[in-house]
This record gives sequence, structure tokens and C-alpha cells, in this order.
Amino acid sequence: MSKGPVTPDEEKEILNSLATGKSTRQVAEEFKRAQSTISDVARRNGLDLADRSEIKKAVIARTNYASSQRIELISEALNKGRELLKTCDNPRDYQYLMIGFAIGIDKRRLEESTDPSARGGEIRLLFGKMGEEAGP
Repeated sequence: MSKGPVTPDEEKEILNSLATGKSTRQVAEEFKRAQSTISDVARRNGLDLADRSEIKKAVIARTNYASSQRIELISEALNKGRELLKTCDNPRDYQYLMIGFAIGIDKRRLEESTDPSARGGEIRLLFGKMGEEAGP
């Protein structure tokens, strides 16, 4: 059941509640509105709720950690490929090994990238932004 559009007075009250540090869920319950409505009000008024979210920061940190583990795994696979290369004497095996190297190198490049369009680079940029906000 919809309550209808948010009135200007209600919008001010919602913004005041968000300014006190309440989550969108808490404000939504307080005003009997959907969380998406609260987020829309915040976005319309230039509030970036993602920057305040401790959960989002934890997810970024966990994802960054997972990225480090993936880089280690890729490095191990490439080192194993280096060992196998010494004993490779069959053209087909050599072809498969080279395909494995190409994939491993590409995946490692993506994980370590500083290119914001690559996932690894994006994680590093967000993690850096978190550090800047925390200050010295």
C-alpha cells in the first residue's frame, strides 16, 4: 500500500533523520516508507549514503582480501606451469601449457590492474578512498 508522494516537509524530516546517522532502513521504518523511497530522497538531495555504510566498507575490504588470495593462487599456477615447461616435449601439451599461461597472465593482470574499468583496479581505488576518508 503506497502512502503517496513524499511531501516537502516529510522530505526535510527524512533528511534530518539521515543526518543524525540513522540507516535508510531505520528511517524507512520511522516514516513507514520503503527503503528505496528514503534512498531516492537522499539521492535527490545529494547525499551519498554509500560513503557512510560500514557494511559497504567491510565488503570492499573482504573483496580486496579475496583479490590478494586470487593473485597468490594465480602465481602458484604460473610457477607450476614454469616447472612443467621444462619437461614438455609434445606439441599438443605445449599448446595447452601456453593457453594456460595466457589465461593466468591475463587473470593476474586484471587482478592487479590500476585501470578503473577492471575489477581489481576498482577495488584498489575504493580501498584507497576509504583510507583517505579515515585520515592520518
